[in-house]
Amino acid sequence: MRTWMTVGLLAVALAACGDGGGGRYGEPDYDYEVSDDTDAREEAAEQARQETYAERGAESDGTAAEMSHVDASNVEDSGNYVCTDDCSGHEAGFNWGQENDIQDAGDCDGYSTSFIEGCEAFAQERQEQADRDAQEAAELAAEEARDTYEEDSYEEEAWE
Repeated sequence: MRTWMTVGLLAVALAACGDGGGGRYGEPDYDYEVSDDTDAREEAAEQARQETYAERGAESDGTAAEMSHVDASNVEDSGNYVCTDDCSGHEAGFNWGQENDIQDAGDCDGYSTSFIEGCEAFAQERQEQADRDAQEAAELAAEEARDTYEEDSYEEEAWE
């Protein structure tokens, strides 16, 4: 009787292994798709970038951003202009533009060409700063969107 029980248990154990005894160590299942989220991550990053540009009033490439985001007192004179004499007219115009919170070069006027050019230089520097700030903020938002997308993907995989 013991022999028949042993034979029966052995038969049940072999049947549980399935596929000729391969069991859990049988042929691996290679029939699955690998998900490539690169396009989706980049799409999320671009969406975050464009939302930031819109918040800053900028074009889709980050140019022509609203200058109101740049404090006039933080605009520095790069000195990227040619002076005919001692540059005092340019410096005075730049300082006047800064003190009067000029956002449009068309608002620069005066009796001296160098004064007007200095004021226009301020408006240009302020615009360039606004564009750089918008582009930096957009890149940070894009990077955060990529990181958040990856974290969300990992969390979803953990729950599956």
